[in-house]
Amino acid sequence: MMRIVIVGAGMAGSKLAEELAQGATAKLAITLIGEEPKVGYNRIMLSSLLAQEISDEDMPLVDLQTMRQTGVDIIAEDPVVSISSKHKQVTLSSGRVMDYDKLVFATGSKANLLPIEGANADNVMGFRTWQDVDRMSALPAEQKVAVVGGGLLGLEAAVGLVKRGHQVTVFHRSGHLLNRQLDAAAASLLQNRLETMGIEFCLSDSPTRFIHDTSGTVCQLLHGDGQRKPVDLVIMAAGIVPETQLAQQTGLAVKKAILVDAQMTTSDADVYAVGECCEFEQQTFGLVAPIWSQIKVLTQVLAGNAANFTVTPTPTKLKVSGINLFSVGTIQPDAQDACLVFEDVSANHYRKLVVNDGQLVGAILYGNVADGSWYFQLIQNKTKVTDMLDRLIFGEAYCQPEVA
Repeated sequence: MMRIVIVGAGMAGSKLAEELAQGATAKLAITLIGEEPKVGYNRIMLSSLLAQEISDEDMPLVDLQTMRQTGVDIIAEDPVVSISSKHKQVTLSSGRVMDYDKLVFATGSKANLLPIEGANADNVMGFRTWQDVDRMSALPAEQKVAVVGGGLLGLEAAVGLVKRGHQVTVFHRSGHLLNRQLDAAAASLLQNRLETMGIEFCLSDSPTRFIHDTSGTVCQLLHGDGQRKPVDLVIMAAGIVPETQLAQQTGLAVKKAILVDAQMTTSDADVYAVGECCEFEQQTFGLVAPIWSQIKVLTQVLAGNAANFTVTPTPTKLKVSGINLFSVGTIQPDAQDACLVFEDVSANHYRKLVVNDGQLVGAILYGNVADGSWYFQLIQNKTKVTDMLDRLIFGEAYCQPEVA
């Protein structure tokens, strides 16, 4: 019986454990080890939980009860603290020692806490876990909250908090929101919509110092040209950092994250890595689609079958109620790219398509995103779109061949 130990019980680790338990033709002894009190939940839904759009019952990603019934040993709130690759053993925080034949790192990532003076206070936090949501949900009414970061995570946190009645200000170093996914025009539409919800924005700006009161709690932040802003809570949402500390201690090869090959194998032939903690071909992964692909590959590899992971474009969708946004591929065209743009201000509708050498390479849709999956398919299939360039911006219905 092969003993497989999975270090990390977030989305990647728990999904892998479930897939292995369901698809194993040979008997496997699977152990899933998590740091958090709650394991196997859908981290993507945290913003919806914060916004009170769903309940705790909607959070599970996998069926833990069924997994236990199939023999998966699920350990919560007892993280791995050391690994001996020589003896093939892991040691948990409780002192428990476990043997393995194959080990999988699924340690995920942590919030990127910017090195701002005064940030080491209790009321400066990230937004990554169910515990973070529980803490924000317990806030007294009408708190002044600063969100540092205008990316996906920051905006989701801001919307959830403003829906709970708090006064939210988002600080973002770039000149427009979601600068990795949107151009300035689409970002402006998004910002206008979020401002109608009551969110304030400070763009091209970031806190330079957090000012503490006598108890050591942040009560003000210094930003911009020396302005001070009162604050009760600070949410750091300035990206994520792959969790690699344990892998480094184990002696695995690590750059930005744990280095893996196309079979998700690390520098140790009996150790693998999937999810946000791994790096393949100089890329790290924060979206679900490529991580699910990694899990499928590793499931096959552990079963003794041939499989290879490849990197493909992944679309971005903003998970905020009432806002439809789709982005994939190249969003800022180069000199050799053609750019198609459509904007209907009255309908709050914007589209931008980037074409290179007769192929669609990027798309931004705001408002009406119905054609997003079709554009994505064109990009994936490297379909020649030269004959439909005059109609491409209007979507699939306008580009279908005429029927005689």
